[in-house]
Amino acid sequence: MSKRSNQISLFVLILGPVLLFGPMILRGEVLFWGTPMLQFVPWHRFARDLLLSGQLPLWNPWVGLGAPLVANYQSAIFYPPNLLLLIIGAEAGHGLLVMLHLIWAGLGMRALGSRLGLSPPAQMISGLAFSLSGYLVARSGFISINHTAAWLPWILLCTDRLIDKIRAGKQIQAYSRPLILLSLVLAMQWLAGHAQTAWYTLVMVLAWATWRMLCQGERGQAIKVMAALAVSGILAFILSAVQLLPTLEYLLQSSRAEVLDVKFAMTYSFWPWRLLGLVFPDLFGTPVRGDFWGYGNYWEDAIYIGILPFILAVIGAWKALRSRERKESPVVLLLVVSILAFMLALGNNTPLFPFLFRFVPTFDLFQAPARWNLLLVFCLALLAGFGLDQWRTPSGRGLYWTRLGTAGVAIIGLAGYLGAVLLGGVEPTFVRAFALAGVWLALSGLLTLFLPKSLSPPAQLILGAFLLFDLVTAGSGLNPSQPSSVYQGGSALQQIQRDTGTRIFMPADVEYAVTFERTHRFDTFSPDIEWVAVRDVGIPNTAMLDSIPSVNNFDPLTTKRYQLLIKALPVLPQTNREAILALMNVASVAEDTGSGPLGVEYAPIKGAARLWFFPTAEVVDSPETALEIMAGSGSGTPQTAILEGPLEIHYLTGGNASTGGIETDLPAELQFTVAAAEGTWVVVSDSYYPGWRAEIDGQQTNIFPAFVNLRGLWVPPGEHTIRMTYHPVVFNAGAILSILGWISCAGVLLRWSKD
Repeated sequence: MSKRSNQISLFVLILGPVLLFGPMILRGEVLFWGTPMLQFVPWHRFARDLLLSGQLPLWNPWVGLGAPLVANYQSAIFYPPNLLLLIIGAEAGHGLLVMLHLIWAGLGMRALGSRLGLSPPAQMISGLAFSLSGYLVARSGFISINHTAAWLPWILLCTDRLIDKIRAGKQIQAYSRPLILLSLVLAMQWLAGHAQTAWYTLVMVLAWATWRMLCQGERGQAIKVMAALAVSGILAFILSAVQLLPTLEYLLQSSRAEVLDVKFAMTYSFWPWRLLGLVFPDLFGTPVRGDFWGYGNYWEDAIYIGILPFILAVIGAWKALRSRERKESPVVLLLVVSILAFMLALGNNTPLFPFLFRFVPTFDLFQAPARWNLLLVFCLALLAGFGLDQWRTPSGRGLYWTRLGTAGVAIIGLAGYLGAVLLGGVEPTFVRAFALAGVWLALSGLLTLFLPKSLSPPAQLILGAFLLFDLVTAGSGLNPSQPSSVYQGGSALQQIQRDTGTRIFMPADVEYAVTFERTHRFDTFSPDIEWVAVRDVGIPNTAMLDSIPSVNNFDPLTTKRYQLLIKALPVLPQTNREAILALMNVASVAEDTGSGPLGVEYAPIKGAARLWFFPTAEVVDSPETALEIMAGSGSGTPQTAILEGPLEIHYLTGGNASTGGIETDLPAELQFTVAAAEGTWVVVSDSYYPGWRAEIDGQQTNIFPAFVNLRGLWVPPGEHTIRMTYHPVVFNAGAILSILGWISCAGVLLRWSKD
């Protein structure tokens, strides 16, 4: 193929994501629907503010009584491309980064296709089918999935290069370069912030390496290959330890450290009827037009890769299976992985996944089995490239059936549309889906009949334009945008809560109704609301945008202590519940009244305070026991601190106390004074979490879990200054490992450049 063909392939792969996201960027609009507004923009705006002020974004004081920020894996604070957010801000930066990662995914498929011997047009079709697939585009607003999935083809590319070096039988120095390159791309993916996608990538790497060893007669090299992959993984862990070690600590503190609930894990199992989405992406409607009526939501089951790429994937698989060289072809592996991934994606719709969930480790780590379809889409996209290189002008009976099929799908599409219009009674989404599929299938047939299969540059441009038109049309509108003003200025809630120093709380039933029934509905991206109203009512975690502390925390990980406390609130008597909320420094509780913004108003809670003083303490052995005592304590403010710790602290008793007020209140530091003639127990209404340290007049003292999830400490008689600081040891250890790892890799890369 000519240099011009390679240039066309590169141009088309870049153009696709630009067509989808470029207009939004040029208009100065930003992503907002779903996780951008509810998670990523609040997290990253806050992290940016801290970094620019010279502080590390280790702790988030605005959600969940305080929660780790760096340890929150999906925040991906140390993912290198996120440095762009420091320059242009989180609001505008996310749209640009999403577009760039889709381009990166397409270029990775192009590079992998080149290594597998695909022609530039075939590389182009594989790259477009993956980067503009329904799986990636429909999930683009889920920033961490978008960023993590983009590294999948690059990781397989580096894996294949490493295996080839080992197969050559040279000394370890010969394959140190591909080993380090694999470690670098693995580390980039692990820093991108989505563990589920990274895990599925490792599954694909293992499948790829196994196929290379078993199907290409390299069983003797298997130990070397697996050892090299393990070393790459260890080095990648060191490079990303600054993120992974804090996340592992957070995971151990969370409820996910135990067995994941089966019902929760099976949420978003792939709905079998959506398999028709390979040909009819909007058969059950789309939230873009406000008519989605299928199971669950649209994006979790989106798998469209384009009509022609799907046809070519089938052709590629069929011809490879009939070939005498099928054992050496990766097509067989891609077909097997496609089938297995789809079976796993079905989740609780078959007995397979529930069985694996119960009896095979790792299957109980994540929810949403439908996300296994990442591997289905990836494999189908590569198969489409192989199919294109097998594409031939039909002749004989093939020509007859191609002509007949082209005419047939055109007639069926037109007849379906006219029949629905004239007869009525047909689901409108079916009409549009069948008509559109008929058009694309008919055009695919015409390309098969008349486009030169040599694919000269002009023919390749025609093919690229057809693919772009199909995939961009399918993906258009799946990532709605708003003017950047949706994130700017004060909200109505901010005017109410300004400078109160207290928290808000939105009960779970109110949060669900407002989030999923009135704003972020699954059937439409355009409910009849002003989107700033989401901030006006403080839907978690949007209150962060206005610096309003909230008990709620819409994060993928929360501690087990926090979950116990939050889940207990709805079942408590109202007076008891209000007393515990006041203990958590809650002064305003959201109520679904039908009036106010989005039908929500905030009712006051009396007695909220950040600091509490108790003369005595009751010692318990677990948070569950503490919760039982709290639930049965009756109404009113507790008179005794309920703590977890050694039994001897029970004998520390004091009296009344007063405070000179909070002197320092930073995300990772709290300082206040206490005067207690007889000593006192102080309870701070912030989350108990490893890494928090306390000093009394400069002398370190112990912090005990109080009231399940708060912080308690004993203050001796007299007037004292108490200082609490967050110094997570695991972060420091991870930062040291990562710095040493990156310096070492940079040194090796510098040496290579001189060789």
